[in-house]
Amino acid sequence: MLEIFLIIGSILAAGLIAFLVYRSARTYDAGAHATFITTRNGDFYGALRAPMTIWDPSIRVLRDKHAPDLKVITTDASGNFFEKSLVNRRTGEISLRVHTCAPRPFLSTTTDKRQLLIRTRVAFHLDIDRIQIPSQMEAFGAMLATRVENLFDNAISEFEDQDVFRHQRDIERRVLAELQEMEATGEDGAATGMPLGIKIYEAMFSFSRPEKPINKDLANGPMAYDNEHLDDLVDMLEKANPATVEVLMRMLELQTRQNIVQMLCKSGGLVAFTASELGLSERTVERAHYGANIMKPVETPAAAPAPAVRVDSPVAAPIDPASAYYGLGAPAGSPPASAAKET
Repeated sequence: MLEIFLIIGSILAAGLIAFLVYRSARTYDAGAHATFITTRNGDFYGALRAPMTIWDPSIRVLRDKHAPDLKVITTDASGNFFEKSLVNRRTGEISLRVHTCAPRPFLSTTTDKRQLLIRTRVAFHLDIDRIQIPSQMEAFGAMLATRVENLFDNAISEFEDQDVFRHQRDIERRVLAELQEMEATGEDGAATGMPLGIKIYEAMFSFSRPEKPINKDLANGPMAYDNEHLDDLVDMLEKANPATVEVLMRMLELQTRQNIVQMLCKSGGLVAFTASELGLSERTVERAHYGANIMKPVETPAAAPAPAVRVDSPVAAPIDPASAYYGLGAPAGSPPASAAKET
């Protein structure tokens, strides 16, 4: 009799242990922070909304190799990019917390053909009512990042580069509205794109101008400016003081003159320039004095004319070459002209 009770007790104990093990394995801590996707006979059955134990053995939770692949690109506190998974593949737990999608920086071209380096951030969380949509996607994170990049690029490209900062909040509100419109369902608003099964709360971006050197040879001066740097100069001079603009234009003119001199001197020949030609002096140049350039002194106000005084020049009058020659006489040793006739 005792043996029978021992056998029954062993069976009950084994059953209790099996019950506890089954309950522990089939109990899921779902709630506002996380959920689990379940299937029944291979079809989508639903998402768990509260902690519960699944007693029906035909209902299974997607996990391990069957768990959905939900990853997004984001950044850490140091600004480093990494891929974050929203699913614990071992248990099948899907996070419902608010996450940040931060695609890698990209270049956007404005209406004035300027390029800006754009960094974007979007705050979102998975919608438990439509959790089957992202769970069936093969590349959820790539699709979300591409959509965010395209919407920001389209909005920014409608402005000139100097107007992007002024309309930054308008661009962010526009992109946020477009992202939310794509997720809209129901009679009030039809989706304008494929919904991703998420709720979006915020869309932000920052921008900077990519660093581009003017020229490898910085001594080239204004000749080294490209369209982008010339556009920067135009933007800077639009609101500048006229006196400042005049000084800058004078500096550019002098730099251009220097460039011309440098290019001419590279030929190896001798090139002479006066200070007036280089714009370094206000004095005039007279070229009609024996072929030499003589710089005239700066003209001063004329004073009362002084009486003319004639001063004889100590320099002797020029000698006539013919008179000087015949004045030398006959060469030494030659006979007189009369003797030459008698002979």
